[in-house]
Amino acid sequence: MIEEQRSVIRFRTAEGEKPAAIHRWMVTIYVEKCVAYKSVRKRSARFRAGPESVGDDQRPGQANTVITSDLIDKVNDLVRSDRLVTLRMMALKVDVSYGTVWTIVHDRLRFRKHIQNSESPTTHHLIAYF
Repeated sequence: MIEEQRSVIRFRTAEGEKPAAIHRWMVTIYVEKCVAYKSVRKRSARFRAGPESVGDDQRPGQANTVITSDLIDKVNDLVRSDRLVTLRMMALKVDVSYGTVWTIVHDRLRFRKHIQNSESPTTHHLIAYF
Protein backbone atom coordinates (compact mmCIF):
# COMPACT_ATOMS: atom_id res chain seq x y z
CA MET A 1 0.00 0.00 0.00
CA ILE A 2 1.49 3.31 -0.98
CA GLU A 3 1.73 6.18 1.47
CA GLU A 4 -0.66 8.34 -0.53
CA GLN A 5 -3.47 5.80 -0.19
CA ARG A 6 -2.79 5.43 3.53
CA SER A 7 -3.08 9.21 3.86
CA VAL A 8 -6.44 9.14 2.09
CA ILE A 9 -7.66 6.40 4.44
CA ARG A 10 -6.45 8.36 7.46
CA PHE A 11 -8.09 11.60 6.33
CA ARG A 12 -11.42 10.05 5.42
CA THR A 13 -11.48 8.00 8.63
CA ALA A 14 -10.92 11.21 10.61
CA GLU A 15 -13.94 12.69 8.81
CA GLY A 16 -16.02 9.75 10.09
CA GLU A 17 -16.45 7.84 6.83
CA LYS A 18 -16.96 4.09 6.93
CA PRO A 19 -14.31 1.80 5.37
CA ALA A 20 -16.73 0.59 2.66
CA ALA A 21 -17.38 4.16 1.49
CA ILE A 22 -13.68 4.97 1.60
CA HIS A 23 -12.87 1.93 -0.53
CA ARG A 24 -15.62 2.71 -3.07
CA TRP A 25 -14.25 6.25 -3.45
CA MET A 26 -10.66 5.01 -3.75
CA VAL A 27 -11.60 2.51 -6.48
CA THR A 28 -12.95 5.39 -8.59
CA ILE A 29 -9.70 7.31 -8.17
CA TYR A 30 -6.98 4.61 -8.18
CA VAL A 31 -8.82 2.03 -10.34
CA GLU A 32 -6.53 -1.06 -10.62
CA LYS A 33 -3.88 0.26 -8.25
CA CYS A 34 -6.35 0.59 -5.39
CA VAL A 35 -5.71 -1.41 -2.23
CA ALA A 36 -8.09 -4.19 -1.21
CA TYR A 37 -11.14 -3.49 0.94
CA LYS A 38 -9.63 -5.63 3.70
CA SER A 39 -6.59 -3.33 3.84
CA VAL A 40 -8.80 -0.23 3.99
CA ARG A 41 -10.84 -1.76 6.81
CA LYS A 42 -7.72 -2.74 8.76
CA ARG A 43 -6.01 0.66 8.36
CA SER A 44 -9.21 2.52 9.18
CA ALA A 45 -9.57 0.55 12.43
CA ARG A 46 -5.95 1.29 13.33
CA PHE A 47 -6.40 5.02 12.65
CA ARG A 48 -9.58 5.09 14.79
CA ALA A 49 -7.78 3.30 17.64
CA GLY A 50 -5.23 6.05 18.12
CA PRO A 51 -2.34 7.93 16.60
CA GLU A 52 -0.96 5.91 13.72
CA SER A 53 1.73 6.77 11.21
CA VAL A 54 1.03 6.50 7.49
CA GLY A 55 4.58 5.21 6.96
CA ASP A 56 5.51 1.57 6.41
CA ASP A 57 5.18 -0.81 9.33
CA GLN A 58 8.26 -2.45 10.78
CA ARG A 59 8.77 -5.94 9.42
CA PRO A 60 9.64 -8.83 11.71
CA GLY A 61 13.06 -10.39 11.62
CA GLN A 62 16.58 -9.13 11.49
CA ALA A 63 17.75 -6.95 8.64
CA ASN A 64 20.01 -8.59 6.09
CA THR A 65 23.37 -7.27 7.30
CA VAL A 66 25.30 -10.51 6.87
CA ILE A 67 25.88 -10.20 3.13
CA THR A 68 28.48 -7.49 2.69
CA SER A 69 30.67 -6.63 -0.27
CA ASP A 70 33.64 -8.03 1.67
CA LEU A 71 31.88 -11.39 2.13
CA ILE A 72 30.87 -11.47 -1.54
CA ASP A 73 34.51 -10.88 -2.51
CA LYS A 74 35.67 -13.71 -0.22
CA VAL A 75 33.16 -16.17 -1.71
CA ASN A 76 34.04 -15.06 -5.24
CA ASP A 77 37.76 -15.62 -4.53
CA LEU A 78 37.01 -19.10 -3.12
CA VAL A 79 35.04 -20.10 -6.22
CA ARG A 80 37.61 -18.72 -8.65
CA SER A 81 40.52 -20.36 -6.83
CA ASP A 82 38.85 -23.80 -6.66
CA ARG A 83 35.89 -24.44 -8.97
CA LEU A 84 35.20 -27.76 -7.26
CA VAL A 85 34.61 -26.21 -3.83
CA THR A 86 31.17 -27.00 -2.42
CA LEU A 87 28.77 -24.54 -0.88
CA ARG A 88 29.09 -26.28 2.47
CA MET A 89 32.89 -25.97 2.37
CA MET A 90 32.60 -22.28 1.51
CA ALA A 91 30.16 -21.74 4.38
CA LEU A 92 32.64 -23.28 6.81
CA LYS A 93 35.57 -21.25 5.44
CA VAL A 94 33.83 -17.86 5.62
CA ASP A 95 31.86 -18.73 8.80
CA VAL A 96 28.31 -18.05 7.56
CA SER A 97 25.32 -20.27 6.93
CA TYR A 98 24.87 -22.51 3.91
CA GLY A 99 21.85 -20.43 2.84
CA THR A 100 23.84 -17.21 2.91
CA VAL A 101 26.55 -18.73 0.72
CA TRP A 102 23.88 -20.08 -1.64
CA THR A 103 22.35 -16.60 -1.95
CA ILE A 104 25.73 -15.04 -2.67
CA VAL A 105 26.75 -17.67 -5.25
CA HIS A 106 23.42 -17.89 -7.07
CA ASP A 107 21.81 -14.47 -6.66
CA ARG A 108 24.70 -12.04 -6.27
CA LEU A 109 27.52 -13.68 -8.26
CA ARG A 110 25.12 -15.48 -10.63
CA PHE A 111 27.12 -18.73 -10.76
CA ARG A 112 25.37 -21.87 -12.00
CA LYS A 113 26.36 -25.52 -11.98
CA HIS A 114 27.88 -26.74 -15.23
CA ILE A 115 28.63 -30.37 -16.13
CA GLN A 116 31.79 -30.44 -18.21
CA ASN A 117 31.36 -33.95 -19.64
CA SER A 118 28.00 -35.72 -19.93
CA GLU A 119 29.67 -39.10 -19.25
CA SER A 120 31.13 -37.85 -15.98
CA PRO A 121 28.27 -36.30 -13.96
CA THR A 122 30.48 -35.91 -10.87
CA THR A 123 32.61 -33.24 -12.52
CA HIS A 124 30.49 -30.20 -11.70
CA HIS A 125 31.95 -26.76 -12.11
CA LEU A 126 30.51 -23.38 -11.33
CA ILE A 127 30.39 -20.94 -14.20
CA ALA A 128 29.18 -17.36 -14.21
CA TYR A 129 26.25 -16.19 -16.32
CA PHE A 130 26.10 -12.45 -16.84
